[in-house]
Amino acid sequence: MKILKRNSHYLFDVFAFVSVFLTFPLFFYKLGQTSLTSWDEAWYAEVARNMLKTGDIINMSWNNHLYNDHPPAGYWIMAFFYQIFGVNEFWTRFPSALAGIISMLLLYFLGKKLFNPLVGLVSSIALSSAIWFIYRSRLGDLDILLTMFFLLTILLAIKAYENKKFIFPLAISITLLFLTKTMVPLVIIPLLIFIFYKNKLYKWYEFILPITLILVVAGGWFTTQIFQDDNFIHDSLGIGLRGMNLKSNYLDNINLAKEYLHSGIGKWFWPGIASIFLSVFLKQKRFFLFTFFFVCFMLPIIFSPKIQIWHLIPMFPILILVYFGFVYVILEKYLKHFKYQIFAIFIFFNSIIYFNQVKMIWYQFIDIPAFVSDEAILSKEAGKYPQHLNIDGVFMPTAIFYSEKGTVNQIQIERLNSLLNSNEEFLLITRKGNLINNKEISEKSFQILKEDRDKVLILHKPL
Repeated sequence: MKILKRNSHYLFDVFAFVSVFLTFPLFFYKLGQTSLTSWDEAWYAEVARNMLKTGDIINMSWNNHLYNDHPPAGYWIMAFFYQIFGVNEFWTRFPSALAGIISMLLLYFLGKKLFNPLVGLVSSIALSSAIWFIYRSRLGDLDILLTMFFLLTILLAIKAYENKKFIFPLAISITLLFLTKTMVPLVIIPLLIFIFYKNKLYKWYEFILPITLILVVAGGWFTTQIFQDDNFIHDSLGIGLRGMNLKSNYLDNINLAKEYLHSGIGKWFWPGIASIFLSVFLKQKRFFLFTFFFVCFMLPIIFSPKIQIWHLIPMFPILILVYFGFVYVILEKYLKHFKYQIFAIFIFFNSIIYFNQVKMIWYQFIDIPAFVSDEAILSKEAGKYPQHLNIDGVFMPTAIFYSEKGTVNQIQIERLNSLLNSNEEFLLITRKGNLINNKEISEKSFQILKEDRDKVLILHKPL
C-alpha cells in the first residue's frame, strides 16, 4: 500500500508537469509580436542590455546615468538570455513567462507539501487563469520573478524546517528575493521567523552561515550602492514604500487594494479572501502561515495611496492555494469518506470559472494582432543616423532601447520652437501637427526622415 501511495504521488507530479506544459500558449504564444512599452519594459530591457555592453553586473546604468531603482537579480536573468539568444522583444519577456511557469510548479509542490497533491495540482492550474498573473507574465517586468522567489522561499523554508539540507538553498532563494525588488521582499522576514520559531532541529549558531551568505551578497550590493549614490537610501525608501503615509486615508487605500486584487485575480478573489480568514478557525499552522503572510504583505498597503495592481500579484497564488486547501481540509474533516467525490464535483464547478477567465485572457491580450508602435519604428530609424536624438513625448525608454543611442533627451513642447531655430544639428521625434502650419519654424530648417501615424522623425540642420 505504501508503494501504491508513493506512486500515486509521482503520478500527480507527472500530471502537474503535463498541466503546466498545456498552459504554455498562455505564456509564450505571440510573446514577442508587440513592441516593448515605455515604463517599464523598454526601460528594464535597456538596463539589462547595458550590463552586456559594460560587463558590469553590479553597477547598473540607464540613459548614461546610474540606475538603482531596483536590485540587479531580474536584470541578471534578462541579460543572461540576451547573451545566449540576442536582444529582442521575445527574450526580454521570456524571463517573466518562464517565472510564471515555474511559479505554477512551485505552487503545486507547496500545495502537495502542505495539503495534498490534488490540492497542489488544481491550485497550480487555477493560477494560470489569474488575469494579471498571465498579463504580467507576458511583459518584461519584475513582478512575476518576485512572485516566483516568494513561492520558492516559502517552499524551501517549510522544507528547511524539517530538513537541514534545505537551509542553504533557502539562503540562496532569500538572497535572490532581496535582489529582485526594492523593500517589498522584507515582508518575508516575519514569515520566516514565524516558521522557524521554537524549531528544535537547529542550534542558533547553525543560522550564522546562511545569514552571512545573505548579508554578504544581498547586503553587499546595497552597501556598494549606498557609497556610490548619496540619495540611494532616500530613493529606495521612496520607491519601496510607495508613498506610505500614516495620515493616509486607510479606508480608501483598503478599497483600492480590494478592487485591484479583485480585478487581478478575477473570480478567485472572494473565495480566496474568505478562506484566508475562515481557515484561522481551523487552528492549523499551515493556514496560520498563509494568513500571517497575507496580513504582513497587505499591512503596508493600508498606509499607501500609490499602490498598483501589479504590486499585489504575489498574493494571487496564496489566495488560490488557501481556497482549495481550505475546502479540501473541511471535506477531510467532516466528510472524510466522500471527500474525493465531493472535491471532484467542486473542481468541476470551479473549472467553469477557470475556462471563462482563460477565454477572456486569450482574446483580450494574447491572440491579438501584432503591433509595432510608432515610437519603436521611428526610434529604430533614428539609430541609423549619428546625430543626437531628442523626443518631445514620454517614451524615452522606448526611444533609447530601439535607437540604441544610449542617451536621449526629452524636451518640453514649449522649447520646440527655440530648439528648431537653434544652430544645433540633431534628430527629433515629434508629432507632425507640431510642425505643420507653425509659422515660427522654417520648413527649410528640417528634413522629414520617416513618419508613422501622427509622429515624424526629422533631421534638424541650422540654416
